[in-house]
Amino acid sequence: MRRIQLFKIVTFLCLLVALSAGCERGSEGTNIRFLVEQDSIETWLLSDKIAAFTEGSKHAELKNTTGLTKNDYLKVIEGQVKVMQTYQNEKGGIVDPVRKKELYYTTPCYAHSVSVLASSGYTKDTALIESGMKALDNACGHLKNQWAPGNHGDFFTWPVLFAYRHLKSFADSTRLKNWTESIAGIKPEKFYAYHRNYSMNWNLVHAAGEFLRYKEGFTDVHYVDTCLHHQKKHITAEGMYKEWGDPLAYDLFSRHYLTGMLALGYQGEHLDYYSNNMTKGAWMSLFMQSPTGELPTGYRSTHHIWNEAEQAMLFEIFAQQYKLAGQDGIAGSFKRAAMLSLQNIKGWIRPDGSGYAVKNKFPIEKRQGYESYTAHSTYNMLATSMLAQAYEFAANIDEGICPADMGGYILPVKSFHKVFASLNGSYIEYDTKGDQKYNPTGILRVHLKGTSPQLGPSDGIAAMWNQEGTSIALGPSWQNNEGDWISLAQQKVEPTEVKVLEESKDRVAFKVVYVLTDSVKIQETISIENNVAFVKDSIVGVKGNTKLTWPMLVDDGETKSEVNSSANTIRLMKGNEGIQLKVLSKSKPIIHIPNQTYNHRNGMAKVAEIQIDGNVIEYSLSLP
Repeated sequence: MRRIQLFKIVTFLCLLVALSAGCERGSEGTNIRFLVEQDSIETWLLSDKIAAFTEGSKHAELKNTTGLTKNDYLKVIEGQVKVMQTYQNEKGGIVDPVRKKELYYTTPCYAHSVSVLASSGYTKDTALIESGMKALDNACGHLKNQWAPGNHGDFFTWPVLFAYRHLKSFADSTRLKNWTESIAGIKPEKFYAYHRNYSMNWNLVHAAGEFLRYKEGFTDVHYVDTCLHHQKKHITAEGMYKEWGDPLAYDLFSRHYLTGMLALGYQGEHLDYYSNNMTKGAWMSLFMQSPTGELPTGYRSTHHIWNEAEQAMLFEIFAQQYKLAGQDGIAGSFKRAAMLSLQNIKGWIRPDGSGYAVKNKFPIEKRQGYESYTAHSTYNMLATSMLAQAYEFAANIDEGICPADMGGYILPVKSFHKVFASLNGSYIEYDTKGDQKYNPTGILRVHLKGTSPQLGPSDGIAAMWNQEGTSIALGPSWQNNEGDWISLAQQKVEPTEVKVLEESKDRVAFKVVYVLTDSVKIQETISIENNVAFVKDSIVGVKGNTKLTWPMLVDDGETKSEVNSSANTIRLMKGNEGIQLKVLSKSKPIIHIPNQTYNHRNGMAKVAEIQIDGNVIEYSLSLP
């Protein structure tokens, strides 16, 4: 065993040395140093899984690629900005069509998105290019006045500097002078809401913008290094970014800025620290990605299409870096993950060419599944700004198989209270301690190969959206001595045990155990094999009835799902796609599907209730 472990460590170290050497061949802007400290290799969460994946991928075949190329980024961007162009006011600002005002950082992200279409030569539309420059005029006006809509100046500098770099050659001398003076005149202490406040990602966002100002000769790098020093407290042992609530969307949101700085040539005093951790984090993202290309759900701002856009940007950078290092196989894996992200986004484009900001197809005026701060204009332009970065960093690399395709692993991420299970294109995400506002405890996501991921379900029912203020997940409930129903979904306690049971090419399995009182113990054993998810719930110390709840998406805003049930099976069908839950317990279940509907990120949901005699519930989820 020790010999095998030593082999893995030596192999991985050799790989990293090759990567470091290879990256020296890169030009400015492509010089991430892939560093993993020697003393962290053996204990790093993913070291064994990376070794197993890189070995297994040599013998695996990717049967179907997405067929996408880097120009598909530009196609999505063009469709979006042409819609947003119609929302531009006479001052150059992009006015949100629902809230009827310029919001947050929409305008600079629009300018950046148009600038890449222009500088790449993809568009010759002079009116669109002028519209992009007019948007940059507007954004620079905000810089000059030290004010931004919604006090979001922290988010301005990054896209403004990208747009400035790309649009320089299109501007006349007067316009260029105005841009230059505005960028040079930024006063961080006035313009940034989180100036020297290191408590969350906003400080990191504007630090990245300040780095670009440094790259263009407008300032020095001292303030950037100060921010990066203080931001280290947010970086976990897995190389992820942790802030209040543990949002997975903002973990990657933060890392996409850090990785972008590295890719654009950051050489400051924290280079080794962030190179090391961003490499770790990139691999974590690769292993957490759903086979459908989706970023994991978790806390606020999930299910927005910019989640997948930030994945695409991150994965393109690492695909490029591994290519430079001569590691074509790994480069292909990251490229594949980027293309899966882009493919997912392409499935959420509205008929007019703009995107559904959140993954449902209700009219944008309804704001279904939106956060209080979600805006159609802002979050679509944030997505296209990220896709513009993905395009800039993208290299011509063939897709290879990635962890989401192959699976064969269970990945517990304790710092974010999640467990991921993946096998041959099927995938489960489990929350071991739901926050009870955005996520319940238990099974959040079941994505089975060959059907709509939203039917799985793709998230639990969140307390903040449904009218009763309760959390509902796929999982067990039981009656207490007073006859009240108690659910695992509503528990906010740490499990006493999370154990990986099996990781192979044919089956993956894990169990989670909760001790809720001196007498009540809940154990969930979950596995995937042959594109079927199996669950066994054991409820010890309960004398009353037990039941299973299953959130079912019945309306995504475009298509209503059909629900049919038989003696022991419930089928949920949306057109030709579907999923079925089959009770495997010996006792005959009592199936009840109330008419009550609940607001859900993905639309409207009903909850199937399956009552079972005894304290063991066994069931499967599979394609019909």
